[in-house]
Parts: sequence; C-alpha cells; structure tokens
Amino acid sequence: MTIGERIKELRKKNGLTQEKLADQLGVSYQAVSKWECNISIPDVSLIEPLTKLFRITADELLGIKTNDEDKLKEKYDTAYQNFRCSRNHSSSYWWAKEATLAFPDNYNYLEWLAYAEYRLAFAELNENDPSVEYFNELTENSLRHYESIVDNCSDTDIYTKAVLGKIMVLRFLDRIDEAEWSAEFEYPDVKIKTAEQVLSLCDEGKTLLNYLANEVK
Repeated sequence: MTIGERIKELRKKNGLTQEKLADQLGVSYQAVSKWECNISIPDVSLIEPLTKLFRITADELLGIKTNDEDKLKEKYDTAYQNFRCSRNHSSSYWWAKEATLAFPDNYNYLEWLAYAEYRLAFAELNENDPSVEYFNELTENSLRHYESIVDNCSDTDIYTKAVLGKIMVLRFLDRIDEAEWSAEFEYPDVKIKTAEQVLSLCDEGKTLLNYLANEVK
C-alpha cells in the first residue's frame, strides 16, 4: 500500500472529506487528491501534522514496520487463514482476541473474533453444564463486533461477511425484525448468498433460546 492509499484509508476512517483534510493541513484539496491517486506525495513537513491528525506514528503512515511486528502479524495471518476450518472454537477465539488486541484496526481480525465468539456460543450449548451468562456475553460481543465492522469498514468483502454474521446472530437470538431489516437494507448486492438464504441459515435460534430458558439451571 502506498502512502497515498494509506492517507485515503485513514481519511475515510476518520470521517473526513478531501476538502476537510486539506483545510486542516493548509493545502488544496487537489493536492490531497493527487496524493490519493499516487500522482504526488506529501511534503515531508506534512508528515508530523498527518500523524497527529490520524493519531498514528510516522512509521505507520509510511508503512514502515519492525521485524517483530512483521513476525507477529505473520503468526496471526497464518491462524486467520485456517480459522474457518478449525473445530477448536476456544483456541480460535483466543487467537482472534489476541490478534485484535495487537492490531485493533484490522477488520479481518475483528470479523474473525466475531465469528469465533458466535461459534463458541454454539459450542457452549453442548457443554454438560452450559452457562447462560457466558452464552449471552459471547453473543452480545459477537453482535457488537459485527456491527462495528458494518458501521466502519469500507472493504466490500469484509463488510459482506460482517452483515452475514450480524444477521445470523440476530436470527440466533430470535430478533427476527432486526435480522430482516439488516438483510433488506445492509446486505450488499453480491452473489455469496441472497438475503433470503441468509435469513434461513439460523432457524434454530428460537429453539436454542427455549432450551437455555427451560433446561439450563
């Protein structure tokens, strides 16, 4: 990723238009546009103002990473690539939580964490003495993390996965009206699954909640 691409990503993340960013830096919006299109790069005197504005280090802005950070991210990326095939939901959850804490701006990791929390909530129901409190904590956190991605992530693939996850958790919790609203208004026009297929994925939600209410002591 070039510095211009990073500035564009950070600008959008902070809810700024090119004009607003230009005003805060004392440059023209055409200059910002040229940075983001990789036609030119910011003057070195603008690096410090940019880092303060975006609350990042100069190394992060310039894409310079230490060997330790690279090795750490490589470790998490390997675990991330394998997590959907893993049957060890607890291990996947802790890997995802650790990765998200280390790289809080990585939406791939946040979607991984939300998915792991959702799957671990299912697994909790199969325990001999399942905990309603733990189940509720997992599902609430999963929904909160999916919603954070839906509200803030501009990557279409990650956003789509997050909307799918959000709908599944809402369906799982028998919050059907909210699931249907999300399917209709948030789910993008892609070919992964139709909104109708998404809503049919978790029909067991009400049954599972009844199980918790009636069987778990």
